[in-house]
Amino acid sequence: MGMTCKEGKKMKRLGLVRTLKGTILFLAAMAAVCYIEIFPDSIREMGAENVNVSGLVTPGIVAVSISAVPIAIALVLFWQICTEIGRDNSFCHKNAGRLTGIGFCALIDTGYCAVGTVTLEILVGSPVWLLGLGVCTVGMAIALAAFLLSHLVLKAADMKAENDLTI
Repeated sequence: MGMTCKEGKKMKRLGLVRTLKGTILFLAAMAAVCYIEIFPDSIREMGAENVNVSGLVTPGIVAVSISAVPIAIALVLFWQICTEIGRDNSFCHKNAGRLTGIGFCALIDTGYCAVGTVTLEILVGSPVWLLGLGVCTVGMAIALAAFLLSHLVLKAADMKAENDLTI
């Protein structure tokens, strides 16, 4: 006996959810490596190379670590969206709100990164502004995409609710 069309769609949806959640776990692991190893080591190296800022190493590590909070929140929200997709409830008001939350997390982190980049340029004269500009550009793109998707999911959820009422 073969699978029905409905069962096949469910299997594809569950495969998509597994892939998305696997990607979230991979991104979380990459972020953990960056925030636990790479960023602190880079800040320590910068402090060792420039005696004028050696006293700012610990505050710098703390400041950079704070930027992980919006990223963690956004990954949790994305996980929750994937859970709703697994329940075949992609277009719901909760997911629209979660996408808006992801957009705000991206904006907050982007603003924080911009302030940090300017602060580093002023204090150290470090050429990190180019990297900061790239990160801010990506952050703005994520925010815009999340806000746009939130709007579209909200419209789809409203249309779905209308259709459910007409049946």
